Amino acid sequence: MPIPGIVASGISGSKIATGSFYSIATVTPTSGSTVSFTSIPSTYKSLQIRIAVITASTANPSLDITYNSDSGSNYTLHQLRGNGTDAAALGSAPRANISLSNYSGMTATYPNVAIMDIQDYASTTKYKTAKAFYGQNLNSGTIYNNVILLSGLWMSTAAIDSITFTVSGGGLASFASGTSIALYGIKG
Repeated sequence: MPIPGIVASGISGSKIATGSFYSIATVTPTSGSTVSFTSIPSTYKSLQIRIAVITASTANPSLDITYNSDSGSNYTLHQLRGNGTDAAALGSAPRANISLSNYSGMTATYPNVAIMDIQDYASTTKYKTAKAFYGQNLNSGTIYNNVILLSGLWMSTAAIDSITFTVSGGGLASFASGTSIALYGIKG
């Protein structure tokens, strides 16, 4: 079912078709360290995930993402990060996940937010590419006010039918009230 209110009429020169985003599922965990979307239908061209993460720990947790329960060394990651003072880049391969790490706590006052797209997720002939734009603003002069561009690759030709999100690091990291992870399908 199309998401009401999403229209492209205000975007000049846009090729976005009205009604092309479809809600698949939303989770709002208030505890625990892992949530999953399972039985993802293969009827869309790509997926979009909208994330607002709040954790019970402020000690540098990250949000790790895996597909189809694969936690082997089948992922790669590249990041460009800026905070208004410094810029940095990193690459990491092979890895056991795609990690949205922001180097600071994800507290109720300052949640981490992200939009992540996974291209051709249902293909059985291509590796799966993800791109994300995410960050956090601690409303201070610290180095933790980050904006991050990320690309990740899952080196598998299997269609993605499940996505798992795990809060890791930070000692007692777990999801807290206010977290929302929404999965959308995008048509052609």
